[in-house]
Amino acid sequence: MGAIDLNRVAICMGKMIKMLYELEPNIRCGDDVYEHKEDFCILAYMCRVGILDRIENNSYMSNPWLPIRIPTGIFSTRKESMASALNLTVGKLKELVSKDVITEKYIEDILNRQGVYYDYERMLPDNFKHNL
Repeated sequence: MGAIDLNRVAICMGKMIKMLYELEPNIRCGDDVYEHKEDFCILAYMCRVGILDRIENNSYMSNPWLPIRIPTGIFSTRKESMASALNLTVGKLKELVSKDVITEKYIEDILNRQGVYYDYERMLPDNFKHNL
């Protein structure tokens, strides 16, 4: 199931990069981050379940030099190493929310499967979680 999981990680990363790219122009200060707190929390949940959990379950994916092709459109892809792909997703998410302490704490909790993560686990519909 490793190749399927790698493909799912790549697809989730592609979705994350697109959504972060769309959110980034709206973020100029901490108030903007707090205003989009729910969006960031859902993105963090996507990172946790769609990317980080799969990497933890497939030990070969923890290789930082593992090449991964991230879909960026219908016919386009972006070739990255696993380390740079994680930086484009999880790293970019953390960078954007660092302007607001409250949202930053929520994101850290979700990424570490603590506190707020379980609220989102209960709140998000099953079809959303299944598509990650």
